Amino acid sequence: MAKMHILLPTDFSKASIIPVYYAAKLARKINAKIILFHAVYMNAIPRASTSFKPGLLINAMSENALADLEALAAKLKDEVGNDIEVSCHVGAGMSLKAAIEAYTNKNKIDLIIMGTKGASGLKKVLMGSNTTDVIASSKIPVITVPELAYFSNIHKIVYASDFLDVEQELEALLPFAQLFQASIHILHIVSPEFTEEIDTGILLDDLLEKHAYPEISVHTKVSSEVINAIDEYIKESDANILAMFTHKPTFFEKLFGQSITREMAFHSNVTLLTLKKAPLDGYAS
Repeated sequence: MAKMHILLPTDFSKASIIPVYYAAKLARKINAKIILFHAVYMNAIPRASTSFKPGLLINAMSENALADLEALAAKLKDEVGNDIEVSCHVGAGMSLKAAIEAYTNKNKIDLIIMGTKGASGLKKVLMGSNTTDVIASSKIPVITVPELAYFSNIHKIVYASDFLDVEQELEALLPFAQLFQASIHILHIVSPEFTEEIDTGILLDDLLEKHAYPEISVHTKVSSEVINAIDEYIKESDANILAMFTHKPTFFEKLFGQSITREMAFHSNVTLLTLKKAPLDGYAS
């Protein structure tokens, strides 16, 4: 299997460094390459001077950002492991979302890892908005890392499912689980108003027959509070990561009138993996 490439956007804030270390340890575990990434963007051009040349300022900011990325790369190698393969890239003249899209369209990227929060104040708000924008638009799986997350290993994945397309979604998730030999707990939250019986045993038998991966289980919880129910199950099962799919509109969103994936990205204390339906070449075994 070809080495995976993981993109790590950072704004150099203290909080945004947490997912960088999480990703570095994850990358070392599966022998992946990481690309430290920073976007330099000026939303408004100063009007105080007619001689102002925004291109020169963007170039200077880009040079400084690249130097900071290279210093961070050296620190990662020193503290996490010198065997980690790290490169650096600065996207200039575009917002973070646009810069990530441009880079991933031209380069092989298998996974994006970001924090749910950046710096304090306005930067914190913007980083959060950037993260959810990337989750919503990215064709590449995105891992969002909460502030207190620490990577040791991934041994248990909770996959929150609406059961509408579980076979295709499981096919996309399986290669990620296989990287860590992690178990997959398929979790469906049932509305109290839903009266039909769900036979999880038949579904599990069908999934185990179609997918040569024995570490799969199926679970349901009855609740009108989807987010709290997912959180409770994560705690009960001692899971390392929550997996969700970003196709729209989801069953949960129709039923409960909210963006569950967006809410979980900021509410949960567990790391969140969001994927599109189609399997990715980077995960092919």
